[in-house]
Amino acid sequence: MSFLGQDEQIREYQFRFRYLYIGLFVAFFVLFARLWYLQIMNGDKYHTYSEENRIKGVKVTSPRGMIFDRNKHLLVDNRPAFDLEVTPQELYSDKEWKKTIHTIAQIIKMPEEEILDTLERSKGQPTFRPIKIKQDLEQDEVAKIEAHKLDLPGLNIQMEIRRTNLFGDLAAHLMGYIGEVNQTELPKLNRLVGATGVPYKMGDVTGKFGLESRMENVLRGIDGEEYMEVDALGHRKRTNKGITSGLKPKDPTPGKNLILTIDQDLQMAAQRSLEKLYGKKQIGAVIALNPKTGEILAALSQPSFDPTLFSRGVSPKLWGELLNNEYHPLRDKTLQDHYSPGSTFKTITAIAALEEKVIDENTTINCTGSFRLGNRVYHCWNKHGHGVVNIHKAIRESCDVFFYRMGQRLGIDTIAKYANMLGLGRKTGVNLAHEEMGLIPTEEWKKKRFGQEWIAGETLSCAIGQSYILTTPLQLANAYAAIGNGGLLWRPYIVKYIEDNDGRILKEFQPDLIGQAKISKQTIDIVRSGLTAVVNEPGGTTFSRRIPGIDVAGKTGSTQVIRLSADKIHTKCESMPFNVRDNGLFAAFAPPDDPVIAVAVIAEHSCHGGSGAAPVALEVIQTYLQKYMPEKYSDEAIKTRLKIASGKPIRVKAKPEPDEDEDAVRDTEIPDVVAKPAPPAAPGDTD
Repeated sequence: MSFLGQDEQIREYQFRFRYLYIGLFVAFFVLFARLWYLQIMNGDKYHTYSEENRIKGVKVTSPRGMIFDRNKHLLVDNRPAFDLEVTPQELYSDKEWKKTIHTIAQIIKMPEEEILDTLERSKGQPTFRPIKIKQDLEQDEVAKIEAHKLDLPGLNIQMEIRRTNLFGDLAAHLMGYIGEVNQTELPKLNRLVGATGVPYKMGDVTGKFGLESRMENVLRGIDGEEYMEVDALGHRKRTNKGITSGLKPKDPTPGKNLILTIDQDLQMAAQRSLEKLYGKKQIGAVIALNPKTGEILAALSQPSFDPTLFSRGVSPKLWGELLNNEYHPLRDKTLQDHYSPGSTFKTITAIAALEEKVIDENTTINCTGSFRLGNRVYHCWNKHGHGVVNIHKAIRESCDVFFYRMGQRLGIDTIAKYANMLGLGRKTGVNLAHEEMGLIPTEEWKKKRFGQEWIAGETLSCAIGQSYILTTPLQLANAYAAIGNGGLLWRPYIVKYIEDNDGRILKEFQPDLIGQAKISKQTIDIVRSGLTAVVNEPGGTTFSRRIPGIDVAGKTGSTQVIRLSADKIHTKCESMPFNVRDNGLFAAFAPPDDPVIAVAVIAEHSCHGGSGAAPVALEVIQTYLQKYMPEKYSDEAIKTRLKIASGKPIRVKAKPEPDEDEDAVRDTEIPDVVAKPAPPAAPGDTD
C-alpha cells in the first residue's frame, strides 16, 4: 500500500513538472529574445554606448573677448595661470604623502598644516579627483615643481585662463569682473542666453559687474572639448594610444573683442592727478565726455579694486575688507553715487534767469556778504561780500547772494525746468548698470514726498546747488557738455565697436541724440563767458590753478558732508577731521568756443573745488587737447601763442597761488536729503 501511494504521488508531481518545463522554456525564450534584441537589433548602438563610456570629454575653456581703448591699447586680456594640484589616488603610501607635502610646502612657501587642512576638507570626494593646493603659482615655483615631478607622484600643474586687467584697479568699475556661475544664477542665465546660444553649466564663468556683465553675450566664447580614455572607475588611463586617437577634438571659439570710447592716457592722467591731491588715499570720481557725440573718454572711480583678483575667486578676507571700507570701493562713484552739485549748479540757475528774462547781462545787484529772507540770513561764501555784481562776475567769483536773488525771482519749478532740460534728475541712459537718477525737486515732489508745502527759503538753497538737489558726476558732465555744444544732449556711450578675432568690425555704435535744450545762443554766450572767466580771469575761483594756454570754461563748487551749528559755519575746512571735510567739485568743457571734451570731477573731502577738483579736471583736459589738437596745444604751440599775445616770453606752467576760495558758506538748516546709498549728508557750498 505504501509503494502504491508513492507511485501515485510521483504520477501526480510529474503532471505538475510540465508547468515547470513550460516556465523554463518561456524564460529561455525571453532571455534569447532579449539577447537577440540587444546584440542583433541594437548591437551597433550599444557598442557605441560602451565605447563612449570609455571616453571622457574634457572641457577646453574658451578665452573671453579682449577689451581695448579707443586707440587699440589692450586693457583686459586672458593670461595663463598655473595651479598646483594633488591627486590622492597616485600617492600609495604614507611615506609618499609626507615626502610630497614636505617638498611642496618648501617650494610654494606654504605651511604644511595649511596644505593638510586643504586635503582634509576634500576628504569626501573621489580619490582620483585632483585637489587644488595653490592658485597662480609664480614662474620659479612652476619650474621647481616640474623639476621634482618625477620624484613626487600625484603632483600636477594645471594651466587655467585668468582674466587680467592690465592696469590693475584703474577703471575697475567700468571694466567690471567675472566669476563662476552659482546655482541661483544658472536658471536665469540660461533663460537669457543670447548670441552664443550655448547654455551655461556649473563651473562656467560669467560677467558679474561692469562691461563684463553688460556685454556678456559678446565677450563670452564657446568652449571646446577634447577626449581621454578612462577605465571602469573613471580613472584616466596613462597611455596616449587608444580609441581617442580617432576622435577629433572640438576647438574653443573665442569671444568677440570690445573697442571702447575711452582713452587710457586720460584715465592715467586722472589717476595721477588724484594721487597728487590725496596720495594713496584717493576718494572721488572723474568722468569725461565728447560733447559732440556723447562718447565717454574717461571714467575713474576711487578707491577701487583689482578685477584680476576676482576672476578666479576672491578670498573671504579681501571681500570683507572691500565691503567694510568706509569709502565704498565696490561702488562706481561716476554713476552709482549722487552728490549735491554745489556751485556747479549755479550755471543752471544763471541759464534759467537769462532765458526767463529775469535778468540780462547788464543787471547788477550789491552783495554785502549775506541776504535776508524773512527771519533767516543766508550767507555768501565770501563773508565780506563781492560788491556790485553782474552775471559775469557772479559766475566768475561764485557770488551766492546773486544766485539767492535769482532763485527768489525764479521759483523752484522754473529752476527744475531748465535742470531737467539739461538732463539732470534723470538717468542718462548709459549702457551700464545701477545708474542713479539724482534728484531735482519741485513743489509737487515735496508735497508728494513729505506732505508739506514748499518753503521759499528752500529755493534759495537749491539755486546754489544745495538742499534736495542731487546729481551724479556723469549727469553733471553731460549737462556741461550740452551747455558747451549749444544745448544738444547726447546719450553717453562706452563701446565704440565690436570686432572679431580677425579684426573685422561686426557692429559699430553711433551717437544718439536724446534731447535738445531750448536755450538761446545769447544765453549760451553769456554763460560761456562767465565760465571761461572762472579759470582765466583774476578773481576767478580757479584762476590760481589755471594752465596758461589751455583754454577751459568751468565752474567750481563744494558741498558739506555734515550739518554744522551756526557758530561753526565759518570753520576752516582743513582744520576739520578728514572724513567730515567738504567735497570739492569742478565741471568744465574745452575749448570754450568749440568744446571737444567735457569733464566733471568730485574730490571727496578735498575742501574746495578750486584747489581740490579743478586741478584734476585741468590735467585731464590738458592731456586730451595736447594729444588730439597738438597744432594748437602742444607745449611749443602754446609758448608761441602766449609769446605773441604778450609780446614777451612766458612760462607754460603757472606757479600755484594761494586758494581764493578759503571760506565756506554752510547752511545750518538744510533739510535731510532724500537719497539712495552713500550721498553726502546735509550739503553746503564753498568754491
